[in-house]
Amino acid sequence: MMRNFGQGPMLGSVLKCWQYGFGFEPKLEITGTHLIFVVVTDLGEEAIVYINGTPFVLKELNKPVDTLKHVGITGPVVEHMEARLKEDILSEVRESGGRMLVHREEFSPSSNQSSVVGYWENIFTDDVKIAVELYAALKDEGYNIEYRMILLTREREALASDVDEIQNCQDEGTLSSSGCYLYVSHIGFGGVAYAMAIICCRLDAKTSEEEARRMGDYRDILSLTRVLIHSPKSKENVDTIIERCAGTRHLRDDILHYSKELEKVPSDDDENRAYIMDMGVKGMRLVVT
Repeated sequence: MMRNFGQGPMLGSVLKCWQYGFGFEPKLEITGTHLIFVVVTDLGEEAIVYINGTPFVLKELNKPVDTLKHVGITGPVVEHMEARLKEDILSEVRESGGRMLVHREEFSPSSNQSSVVGYWENIFTDDVKIAVELYAALKDEGYNIEYRMILLTREREALASDVDEIQNCQDEGTLSSSGCYLYVSHIGFGGVAYAMAIICCRLDAKTSEEEARRMGDYRDILSLTRVLIHSPKSKENVDTIIERCAGTRHLRDDILHYSKELEKVPSDDDENRAYIMDMGVKGMRLVVT
């Protein structure tokens, strides 16, 4: 079932949020010769589709109030889910003659309880948008904004890559006069407080690719820590063990060495690549055993 969680059209809500929080609309306020730049960052892990400007999410029929959590999911996957959800909605609308059964939550002050009420929504093709399309429409109207999706929730520890992404948004914001930052978490599980703290902590030094690998921040491992719930703690335990065994042989130095050797091998030299990979794997096995 599709259930909304907004109090009105999203476009109007966004503009009111800017007016209340920033005291301006990025389309109208001008500082010097530049429009004030706003970076909008979506932190939630749930796919959202906007119908007639109102945000809707997919819910389980028997649990209409519970949030569907996708702990550890990546931004591109969420965007793909939103695109697929939009396609499903448009397909259902075509089959039902331009209408779709959606739901909203209504609160009764007298009983102090909430109930989910279904209703038919008249929908045209142009009425259904995902977040990227919604903010692109605002940008086309002249609003000086940039939309980003950086998933950050309370259920998962922030990674170094998360910090870098948020800091990169700050870099872009400072390129056009005074940048402002709006963090969005519709479902209530996004790490808005984390993101605000990160954006306030300016780190001048940037870690190089080699230094990151030397510290054990490998891309594949970082990808796994996003998918598995307890993986940040597990990675921390493994790093501790590696440090304790450094006196005998340091695994990170070996990994860095073999990765550099692999980078030197031409892409069409499969034999040499396989040899170096085999030597590296055997070296790791000797240390483990």
